[in-house]
Amino acid sequence: MGEKILFVDDEPPVLEGIERSLRREFVVSTAVGGHRGLATIQASGPFAVVISDMRMPEMNGAEFLALVRQRAPDTVRMLLSGHADFDAAIDAVNRGNIYKFLTKPCDKTTLVEAIRSGLAQYRAATAQRELAMKAQVIEQARSDWDAPEASEISHLEMATGLPGPAQAQAYLEEHIGGDRQSYVLMIKLTMLHTVEERYGEKAAADYLMCAVQVLAQGLHEDDQLFQWSSDVLMAVIRRHVSYAAVRMEVSRLLMNNPQHLVEQGGRKTMLTIAMNFDLLPLAQFSAIDELMGAFKAKLIGVV
Repeated sequence: MGEKILFVDDEPPVLEGIERSLRREFVVSTAVGGHRGLATIQASGPFAVVISDMRMPEMNGAEFLALVRQRAPDTVRMLLSGHADFDAAIDAVNRGNIYKFLTKPCDKTTLVEAIRSGLAQYRAATAQRELAMKAQVIEQARSDWDAPEASEISHLEMATGLPGPAQAQAYLEEHIGGDRQSYVLMIKLTMLHTVEERYGEKAAADYLMCAVQVLAQGLHEDDQLFQWSSDVLMAVIRRHVSYAAVRMEVSRLLMNNPQHLVEQGGRKTMLTIAMNFDLLPLAQFSAIDELMGAFKAKLIGVV
């Protein structure tokens, strides 16, 4: 059975007409009023898309969809409303994070297109959450900044064209304990192994390259970027500002949530390039082992 759609309205004849019109395209359920809509979600959910009329007694569409957002955050929410309900529709968008606002009367073609768009949004959200959960489980058993063994060197590292861990260690040995305005940045691609497991080696390599491009665009020309391990990138950067200012710069670079499109079996999924990072002043350490130990000991901030 495909993803389910729920329509909520206070007029049974309207719901009956919608169900007759769309039952060949979608798995459609209906509920009379907001309270019954919530009960239906509780009993028969999850629903990929919920579409509600705005004007309903006891609980209007804005109030209903705000509650749907709390109880089923992945569900895509849409509102059907007349022109006279514009102010109320703005309230619904703010409170319920509405995906689409459909004006009544809404013809079948517009409604079908909106539902299909909503289904694509729902699939992307659920796929993203699935990957994040798997990545979290995997990462609990892995050390974030472990130095790579020779067996760890993989096709993913070769795909970036970046200098590898040997070059990174040589560079660190040359500069460690030196310039007080130099910093070591470690970036963990938290979902890379999960992407490879689910979508294959090529998708993972493309995902990695997308992350490298994001970093390369944000770093300065004289910054040094390395591939420390299969899912960890390292940058040695020099800034004439405070540690706090450098950390803020990196946070802003990574907080934009860059997206990467993955295609498998004809289905396209948009994935966030999820990156954890930490930053340490190079001058504070006299040996690489000491530096790596400090990275492991710190509480890693999630970007």
